[in-house]
Amino acid sequence: MTTRRDKAKPQKPQPSKQLEAAGADSEKKPQQGVNQRQEKLANFLIDVAKYVFTGVIITSLFNDVEDKTMLYVLGMGVVFVTLSLGLSLTNKRKDK
Repeated sequence: MTTRRDKAKPQKPQPSKQLEAAGADSEKKPQQGVNQRQEKLANFLIDVAKYVFTGVIITSLFNDVEDKTMLYVLGMGVVFVTLSLGLSLTNKRKDK
C-alpha cells in the first residue's frame, strides 16, 4: 500500500536556475545605486530651479532693483537650465 508521502515528493530546484537568479540580482544592484544618485541629483536640480525662480520674483517685488530685465533674464536662464537638466535626469518610464 502506498502512502501519501510517497506520491507527493517535493521537487528540488535546479542549481542552474538558482545561479541565474543570483547573477541577475548582482547585475541589478549597481544599476539601482546609479539610478538613486541620478534621481537625487534630478530632484536637487529641480529644487534649485524652484528656489531661484522664487528668489527672482521676491527680489523684484521687495527690492528696488535698477535693472530688472537683467535680473529676469539671468534668473530665468538659470531656472531653464537647471529645470531642463533635472527633468532630463529623471527616469519615470519603465524599461520592461
